[in-house]
Amino acid sequence: MRRPGLFAKTLGFMVVIFGVIATATSVLSGWQTHNQLTEEYESKALALAYSMAQSDLDSILDRDAAAVQSRIDQYLRIDGVAYVLVTDDKGDVIAHTFTPTIPKEIREIVALETKRTFEGGEYDIRKVRYGNVQSLHVTMPILTGLVGYIHIGMDMGLITAFIRSAIVKQQVITLVLFFTSVAVAWAFMNNISRPLMSLRDYAKRVARHDFSTPIHIDSKDEVGDLAEAMSSMAVDIRELVDHLEERVRQATSELQQAKDELEEKVAERTRELSRTNIQLKIEVAERKVVGEALRKTEQKYRSIFENAVEGIYQVGRDGHFISANPSLARIYGFGTSAEFMAGMNASPESFYFDESRREEFYQTLEQEGEVKNFESRVRRGDGRVIWISENARRIVDSRGRTLYYEGSLEDITLRKETEDQLMHQAFHDPLTNLPNRLLFQDHLQMAMERSRRRPGYLFAVIYLDLDRFKIINDSLGHDIGDSLLRTVAQVLVNCARTMDTVARFGGDEFAILLEEIAAPRDAIKIARRILDETSKPFNLEGNEVFTSASLGIVLHTQDYERPEALLRDADTAMYRAKELGKSRFKVFNQRMHEQALHLMELETDLRKALDQDEFAAVYQPIVSLEDMSISGFEVLVRWLHPTHGIINPDSFIPLAEDTGLVYGIDLCMLETACAQAARWKERFPGRFFDAEEPLRISLNFSGKHLKQPVLISRVDEALTRHCLDPGIVNLEITEHTLMDNPAQAGEMLNKLKEVGVGLCIDDFGTGYSSLSYLQRFPIDVVKIDRSFVMGLENDRDSRTIVNTVISLGLALGLKVVAEGVETPQQLDILRQAGCRFAQGFLFSQPVSAEEAERMLAEGGSMREAVEAGRMDEKAGDEI
Repeated sequence: MRRPGLFAKTLGFMVVIFGVIATATSVLSGWQTHNQLTEEYESKALALAYSMAQSDLDSILDRDAAAVQSRIDQYLRIDGVAYVLVTDDKGDVIAHTFTPTIPKEIREIVALETKRTFEGGEYDIRKVRYGNVQSLHVTMPILTGLVGYIHIGMDMGLITAFIRSAIVKQQVITLVLFFTSVAVAWAFMNNISRPLMSLRDYAKRVARHDFSTPIHIDSKDEVGDLAEAMSSMAVDIRELVDHLEERVRQATSELQQAKDELEEKVAERTRELSRTNIQLKIEVAERKVVGEALRKTEQKYRSIFENAVEGIYQVGRDGHFISANPSLARIYGFGTSAEFMAGMNASPESFYFDESRREEFYQTLEQEGEVKNFESRVRRGDGRVIWISENARRIVDSRGRTLYYEGSLEDITLRKETEDQLMHQAFHDPLTNLPNRLLFQDHLQMAMERSRRRPGYLFAVIYLDLDRFKIINDSLGHDIGDSLLRTVAQVLVNCARTMDTVARFGGDEFAILLEEIAAPRDAIKIARRILDETSKPFNLEGNEVFTSASLGIVLHTQDYERPEALLRDADTAMYRAKELGKSRFKVFNQRMHEQALHLMELETDLRKALDQDEFAAVYQPIVSLEDMSISGFEVLVRWLHPTHGIINPDSFIPLAEDTGLVYGIDLCMLETACAQAARWKERFPGRFFDAEEPLRISLNFSGKHLKQPVLISRVDEALTRHCLDPGIVNLEITEHTLMDNPAQAGEMLNKLKEVGVGLCIDDFGTGYSSLSYLQRFPIDVVKIDRSFVMGLENDRDSRTIVNTVISLGLALGLKVVAEGVETPQQLDILRQAGCRFAQGFLFSQPVSAEEAERMLAEGGSMREAVEAGRMDEKAGDEI
């Protein structure tokens, strides 16, 4: 049942009022809740910061990252805490809870707050967004920033979620109240509107002259009075209407009679005029249709001709233009079609860039009847050369003779320029604008084809890599690195000849194709010139930068079928130059390729060896020279190759370090040595490992481990798993490894020392290190390199070095071990110098675990082996 408009307006008014109330209530409630929760989060963050600043002051002062990290990790369990970050007074991070790294936005705030000056009790609060997270960032200086800063982030997402939940609940309650009120209002309005609707229906029936049904309204109010009045008025209206209808019927009858007579006369006259008029209309319509069709056709084609974007033209057999549209004139640089045709017909040869190309165009038209997408270059009226693309056809008469040509053209200069630019970008390096690898290989392929066709044609390829580029790039920034690459590229272009191709392959790698060389020595001269020029200092943005280059050269190019193989060999020669000390060139030979293949095969076998457990440990005794007893063993790795047999570490450890496989090998040897030490401790209780000077196990570890913090936990886990005292394990690190990064190495060695293991410098004296490092690093053992021990008998310098190292080690309280002792004379010299420990073939070669255990079972004395060595030497002297 349709309700009156009054009911709808009232109900709509109520909806609007309730909507305004609900919106205002939600906004006010959300605003109050947001302010209260923000203040609560600020208070919570400040309280946590004050608490940490007071309770962890000592840990922060000592930069105890582990203690601080442990403390701030507990803060993450507090509701609302998003992250905690602790820095020192310079802004360096001590500990944080981000995973894995600190976002860029937080680092910027930390750097800004570190520069700010805080007074006593002052702090800073701000909002920050990183990623999809918005947080309230609180910075609390510790002792006004003199000690450091505590940064705590509170998750603003919880505030938003709480506000959303509160608003939803409030809206639900408001909706329930709203629907209840609507229901009550609907019942009330329905009671009022029912008699009004009955009254409205009755008024409509009266308006349609329907007086058959009287109105029945029992209401005793104003509506009932109105119903009675309308009922009385309806009776009066009914009588008046009946009277008027009777009079209308009479008048209508009279008018109808007069009308019939008039219509009969008009119809007769109309028939006469109609016949004449129809004939005229037919003639006019025919002429109008024909004229309109002609006009529309002309207008259509004229609009196309005048407004087309393409140039449209008609040209006679003699090449003179008959017509041209405005677009064609604009393409050729003229203001109007008339100016264009006048200039073109006067001297057409001045507009065509290549006259033979135009003759080809007309010949094709005559032979094939049409031309499609014919591209050529033309000159505009202002002299600028543009590219056009034409489509044209030949118009013939009934006999097939050419009347004229018509066609269209468009300016494709922008497309051609874009294609040229894309082609240049596809084959050139964007930084140096030199040819890239693709273009270089294309030139190299053409050079190889020329060498096959011309027996006397010689060319060479130089492959170049900058030395120390990564150090320059990391220390001075990528802008300086890019500037260096551009400068080196120009140097290479200057060193090469105009016919040569200089290319950049990416990174700091370049290649030069030397064509038409008279002899291989020409390539050598250019290589030396490049080495001289690249070794000179470069002034880049105020920085004096020094670098050098390693070059690989392929001179004999006749046997190559593919450019990739030639570049591969040039690259191999370049890496060989790097291995020989950098800043030099190396000419490729077949042996290098064979070595590269062997190295690749060895790397593949090395990866399989880790998975198949092909590594075994051997043990070389370390002997105390006071009583010739075994004081420890050095654990050495051997690769039990299934094809090549036992491989010594010198053959595969360098490769393992380059490929990262050394981590797995070293940890495997650590586990093997600890397990073997645990078995010997159980086999010989109360003897070697429980003595006042316990037996020690020495392990060679790659210096790469010093860059991996996980080493600490791996060593500690292995010792704990096998219930070993950390003091019985010595980790041997080569001297040159410590010199690569002394600061980082010192930090890692101190942490290993905290675990309790012993530390040993292996090959001491070969790394040209400062003697102060013996005091700086927490070293327990110094091993004299075998190269010095071998020269003890005949080389005075070697003897002086050995005496100095022994004296220095004893003065610093270090244990000194001489490696490579092979003769009794070497042993006697070491004893006289005060050396207490030694190892070498004089005592024993590296032996298996079973043989080492037999030595221990027999008492662990090497005296018989030394005496046997003396006897062998005496027998040799007698012979």
